[in-house]
Amino acid sequence: MNTVSAEQEVAGLLARAKRDKEEAKDHRDNGDITAAVTVLEETVKALDASPLAAELETATAPSKPMRELAAQLADCLGMLGGNYRRLGRLKEAQTAFERGRVYEESPSLEVMSSYNLVNAITLPIESDAEAWEAQRPFIEKAVVALSRQVRGERRSDRWAWADLAQCQLLLGDEAGALQSYDRVRDLGDDDTLASATAVLERLGNAVPALKSRITAVITYLKA
Repeated sequence: MNTVSAEQEVAGLLARAKRDKEEAKDHRDNGDITAAVTVLEETVKALDASPLAAELETATAPSKPMRELAAQLADCLGMLGGNYRRLGRLKEAQTAFERGRVYEESPSLEVMSSYNLVNAITLPIESDAEAWEAQRPFIEKAVVALSRQVRGERRSDRWAWADLAQCQLLLGDEAGALQSYDRVRDLGDDDTLASATAVLERLGNAVPALKSRITAVITYLKA
């Protein structure tokens, strides 16, 4: 596919994805999670059908249309995974998050999001306390990706810093986590901190081995 036709195709797919995500959000807000899933499944299928999609995971110098396609796939897969989780379809949620994580981890694709990165880690940990250690290699990769993101376009994104802090804490880097949470405090508000604290409380309750370090950080955030 030549550059012009690739740009035209991706432009059409991006427009569709934008419309579909709004429709899915409306369904979700109206309580019809199943309808939201149906819309997003079809959106991901359409994005996957692009000839460029097959090259995303191996591209070392992706074109702008490829980077844009990867960003939309990551976003749609994250939304799909979140809605699967709301329905209790945890295996499908994990599959969606793991697919989206591939794009968010990639330095060459430059996807500036981390929803899949973090949820692909926390979902299994919240479901099984024994999964925490098994997730360590993925947590380390997430820290690398998030550190890269906050040095770039997401330097002022409170959620990026919250995700980084959470991953640093899971690795036992409490000093680094506190520094990142300080950035969250600087950039965010009380609602941001409350959201970050709620996630930490769930992880602490799921994994007794993490409880003491998480409790210390929560106390720090509430001070």
